[in-house]
Amino acid sequence: MSYAVESKKRKFHRVLESISKPLATDTTSKPTTKGPATATQDRIPTNLSIKKVRLSDNDTSDLTSVRNSVLKISRPAHRTASSSLTTRPNFVPWDRARFLERLETFRRVDRWTSKPAPINEVQWAKRGWICTDVMRVSCISGCGGSVVVKLPDEIDELDGYDMEKVQERKEVRTKLVEEYQKQITEGHGDNCPWRNRGCDATIQHLPLANTDAAISGLRSRYLHLCRLGDKLPAHDSIQTPDGFDIESLIKSLPEDWFKESNGVPESTNPPAEVNGDNNGTAQRPAAESLQTINQAAITMAFFGWDSTIDGSMDLAACRACFRRLGLWMYKPKENGDVSVYTSLDAAAEHMDYCPWVDRVAQSGTGKANEKAASLRSGWEIVTEAVKVKHRRRIRSVASVDTLRTEPSTPSAETFSDEGAENEETKKAADREWWAKIRRMRHVLTHKSPRRKPAPPQ
Repeated sequence: MSYAVESKKRKFHRVLESISKPLATDTTSKPTTKGPATATQDRIPTNLSIKKVRLSDNDTSDLTSVRNSVLKISRPAHRTASSSLTTRPNFVPWDRARFLERLETFRRVDRWTSKPAPINEVQWAKRGWICTDVMRVSCISGCGGSVVVKLPDEIDELDGYDMEKVQERKEVRTKLVEEYQKQITEGHGDNCPWRNRGCDATIQHLPLANTDAAISGLRSRYLHLCRLGDKLPAHDSIQTPDGFDIESLIKSLPEDWFKESNGVPESTNPPAEVNGDNNGTAQRPAAESLQTINQAAITMAFFGWDSTIDGSMDLAACRACFRRLGLWMYKPKENGDVSVYTSLDAAAEHMDYCPWVDRVAQSGTGKANEKAASLRSGWEIVTEAVKVKHRRRIRSVASVDTLRTEPSTPSAETFSDEGAENEETKKAADREWWAKIRRMRHVLTHKSPRRKPAPPQ
């Protein structure tokens, strides 16, 4: 036998020994159980040769033991791979739900306070940061990045400071904001994917493009707020922006929209008659329904306010900026004292970056030179959706009413009742019509004279 063959055999024996060694360690550490399979595994030789495996056709115990040992060695690797697939990835800049999860970590006022727009919580959440401690943000991917965000308090001349001191403090804040703005990107580890890419400007965009979806979300928020009952502030104490008319919007909503929400069966009120006057009175709620509508709840629902997820009866929340309102602060106290706040501004209580009130955040363009007047915020889109749906409903009602009132085609019996003069007039008209057809046919079928064939040359 040549030296090369011997060398290959020795290498192969070492491989087989390395495969069988972990099995011996595994079997010794576990208590042995009685049975033929266990006895066979205990008799596995450590110096198993390939020749025995090839030649022993009847005795397959050695071959089976080798296969079992290989499977036992590879099993932990498969388990590790399967467990890693079940974990959620941390770098998903396109996922809006994960972005909102990161943004919600900045909700606690004992950990985070409002910051200037370039370094507010939205900018940190877009780059994969979460709030983990007091004024401290950490990378969600675990790259080790952590930044403490602290700014000096703003001062004014009214506080007793001179103009130079006030200006110096402003310059310091400006420089710190610029440095923290760099840390949003550079604070990550060198190999962290959040360092190279973050969420785009459309991540805050509310899904309100579909008219039906926008109205369905409005109704869902209204039903949730109605469950709060008398915990809501009075309708007169809720302030809204100019141009928002809640009464006209309520009239634009269909009647069954409020019937179902108030639990009133449709059989209690007679159906409205369609009169075709194109003013939408057939779809407007009746006077009795307007009295049962919770105007405070519908007003707050138009501006994105909803009940909290935990079902607290004293709080209203926004699911886009995670702002919470303590409703008890807008209600008079039981002892007769006035409330903490006399009015509730439904739009101003949102965070400045909330897409329900911020047109740029809702548009998702992120262009600095774009005219804000041409953009629309979330509550404006919902308001327009209700108006568009109302106009479509009016047009459908008007078209149905037109079909009902359109005169029918006269039948043969109507012609038979007419006099002989009408009959003669019809016959004359028919004769003239056929005469025109014959003249036109003569013009089209007129044959031109045939040309004589040229003589052969």
